Amino acid sequence: MTRSSRMLASVWLLFITLLLAPAAQAAWWEFGRSDSEPVVTDLKFNRVDVARAEDKVVLTREDLDSGVITLRGRAEVRRGLIGLVELSLDGGQKWIKASLGERGAFTHEMRLDMEREYNFRIRATTTTGQKSDEEDHSFLVKITAANPQEEVRQAFLQLLQAYMQESRSTFMRLVSNDFEGNEAALEDAITDDFRYLDNIRIEPQISRVAQFDKSYEVYFTFNRQVQSVRSGQTLRDSAASTVGFVREGDGFKLSRLAAPLIFGLSGASEIATSVTGQSVGTTIITLDPNTGTAATGTQGALPGGSSASVETGSATLFASNNPCTAFEFDGGNTYPGQNCLGAFPEGDLRVESNLMFLQTGNQAQLLGSSFDTTNQAPASGYGSGPFGISAGQVYAFQLLGGKYAILGITSVTDLGGGTFNIGIRYKYQPDGSRNF
Repeated sequence: MTRSSRMLASVWLLFITLLLAPAAQAAWWEFGRSDSEPVVTDLKFNRVDVARAEDKVVLTREDLDSGVITLRGRAEVRRGLIGLVELSLDGGQKWIKASLGERGAFTHEMRLDMEREYNFRIRATTTTGQKSDEEDHSFLVKITAANPQEEVRQAFLQLLQAYMQESRSTFMRLVSNDFEGNEAALEDAITDDFRYLDNIRIEPQISRVAQFDKSYEVYFTFNRQVQSVRSGQTLRDSAASTVGFVREGDGFKLSRLAAPLIFGLSGASEIATSVTGQSVGTTIITLDPNTGTAATGTQGALPGGSSASVETGSATLFASNNPCTAFEFDGGNTYPGQNCLGAFPEGDLRVESNLMFLQTGNQAQLLGSSFDTTNQAPASGYGSGPFGISAGQVYAFQLLGGKYAILGITSVTDLGGGTFNIGIRYKYQPDGSRNF
């Protein structure tokens, strides 16, 4: 090749490189991050998980350990090392260095004044100076002397009293405007309860009240007795269940119900958003709204019976910095050996080390429930990630095209060198509904 030919070839190579560079960069940003951008993937105040908190976290004395809040979490980066984790209690005016351990794990102890609001933020910095987005974990924190858990207990008992007195109007006034199920179906179902059931008696035993961001979950067992109007027969059942409350105005109102239902027995498929796992297989009272027949049946794994269209399965995904493995819910297909630097050729998600990235257009959110008891995907609250991967986590997916899926992380095995085997279970709903 002559010197002029070599020069011409070099010019063409430079032209092609510049031409392709923007396309490669555009594909990169479809995943919402760069290879050197750190993310905070885990965050707890003592035993309270605040990684998904958006607006405000309210703690009580019971949440403290001898008056101390121990902040624990993990920061991760796809390429590089975490060199610094800092937190702020005044919205970023002053930053406090956290203790940094191995593989991005960090801790910090703090004492906060009672009834004072703090503007909390946290950020991670790599050894090359790249910082995480502090807005990802920015919220108000307050320790209150009040006991919202006790307020929630009283709201639950008030709701029970209205139900047993068969006061539909009083009951519905205690239901939140943001009720997660079908509010109209709930009203219809309790109307059917009052029409077809007499002498409703429920004895609840509340085991605990837990706070999750803005909502409170009441975990309880109950003994119930009703009399069928049609047959005159007395029916009894005992089970465990959960109800959710949110603050609305000066009090708390009902925001969600789990199966087995304690209210609205005929409307499980439209009212309940989950099933209490320990009650699956137990005998419960059922009501047919079409015939008014009350009977006993068995609580299934789904609120309103199983859905034949739901696809379920499990898989093990090998994850490294590059190449990486993609997974597709429809059919449960895995696609190993993908180039982590390019766009997705296949799959709904892919795992890179112990982080999960989503196909463009897909969204997900971390849930607070177990895989087995999650039988409905949320209607809102999704994000594009990336997401941390830890054993026991459960994610809901809103897929491109309007389909929904549930993903459970069953195991994370560290193989060394930034590589992992990640065990998963999944449920995929191809009919477009959020029920599983």
